[in-house]
Amino acid sequence: MCRILLLVLCVAGSAVSQPVAAHYSCDVDLNYGVVVEGERIRVLKDYFTVYQINHQQQLFVGGNWLKLDDQQARLVTDYATGLHAVIPQVTLLATTGIDLAAESVEQMFTSLLGNEHDSYEKLNAAMKHIKKMVRVKFRYKHTFYYLGPSYIEELEEFEDNELMAPLSKTLTTSVGSILTMLGAMDSDRFVVDEVEMATINERLAHYAATSDSIGPPALTTLPEKARWYCDFFVKLDGMEQQMKRAIPELAEIDLITLPQHQESN
Repeated sequence: MCRILLLVLCVAGSAVSQPVAAHYSCDVDLNYGVVVEGERIRVLKDYFTVYQINHQQQLFVGGNWLKLDDQQARLVTDYATGLHAVIPQVTLLATTGIDLAAESVEQMFTSLLGNEHDSYEKLNAAMKHIKKMVRVKFRYKHTFYYLGPSYIEELEEFEDNELMAPLSKTLTTSVGSILTMLGAMDSDRFVVDEVEMATINERLAHYAATSDSIGPPALTTLPEKARWYCDFFVKLDGMEQQMKRAIPELAEIDLITLPQHQESN
């Protein structure tokens, strides 16, 4: 029976990092926290500001304002514009999308095995725990958006359960894990409430419109949006590598991390 339950989670496309339906994986992660607040971007380590960009052009590293030449200024502006657009959108997508993802897993479970199965309460508890963790890592209020750094977060309380052990090690709240979870959903099996999806699209379109139209096409599905954001983080990583080479003070600061850094064209 447990093999059947694991298959349910895989087919749902939102419970493991490599679901049967799509085998999609987003390998983007963050080494630091990022705050977008109005016209200010702060990169944080343990609540200490590592560097800050004001109005997408003024760069402060370790509290010191750097005088930039034209090339450096262009790199900072391009990078800050991208961060300023994508952080609020991914924050919203994660906090809203995790509810939809949890619902899809639970609905798939109950449709096949019913809510009286022995493992249902464990699954339900795991989903509630993950949603709580996401709301700690991804936070927003008015014009304040926070996306936290990546670190190992396992559901230790479920490791002694044959069903929950794989779930405990694959459902983390890193940026890459959340985008993997959402991006791997099989649209043929995942039914999103039309009102909720319209709300997500409307808000994401608003952020994109106020950020030089940086964002996924308005009518794309939830998985397509997640994949778009993952691809955009890869582009931002290329910008970051250029910026680090051009500005010595940033050389040792790596916000976005990939298995193998890619340079932008």
